[in-house]
Amino acid sequence: MSGAQTARIPASRVYRMRPWQHIIGIVFLVFGLVFGIAVWSQVLTGQKEAIFLEMMVPVLFTAVAVLILHRASQNYVQVSESAVVLRTLSAHRILPIHLIRGRRIYIDPGDGESPDIRHLVLESDDDRYQTLDIEDLYSFGEPFRTWFHSLRDLDEADKSGPKTSNFGLV
Repeated sequence: MSGAQTARIPASRVYRMRPWQHIIGIVFLVFGLVFGIAVWSQVLTGQKEAIFLEMMVPVLFTAVAVLILHRASQNYVQVSESAVVLRTLSAHRILPIHLIRGRRIYIDPGDGESPDIRHLVLESDDDRYQTLDIEDLYSFGEPFRTWFHSLRDLDEADKSGPKTSNFGLV
């Protein structure tokens, strides 16, 4: 019996990205639009010479802001009695609850310009279903966290379990 079957599953719920994801997108969008209006109005009125790179920076800035906002509004994690669904811009993955083997947590270290990102991982018992690797950027409530932490801790199981060795195998 998997750890998911013994844990109490929270009521069906959709978890969206945290509000600061939207705020970052809005700030970038406003900055890109204001900067774009300032640069393009000067060029169009003849007050400034048209420099391609200078004209494209606000356009690119605005495009990145729209992408951030789109990601923040479209990504979600849904947990129901039957499955966990992870929806991102690039993927739509489903892992049935009864096939969850356990959980893992790892930190993806950021560099000097970006912060560390914590990942919550749900592994499957069945090779037909992919592992769900969820960035901890969603507004998970206490019921989700309680359920997640009640699953079998695979990191701890790896530490205490027998170690296989390929030493000497060619």
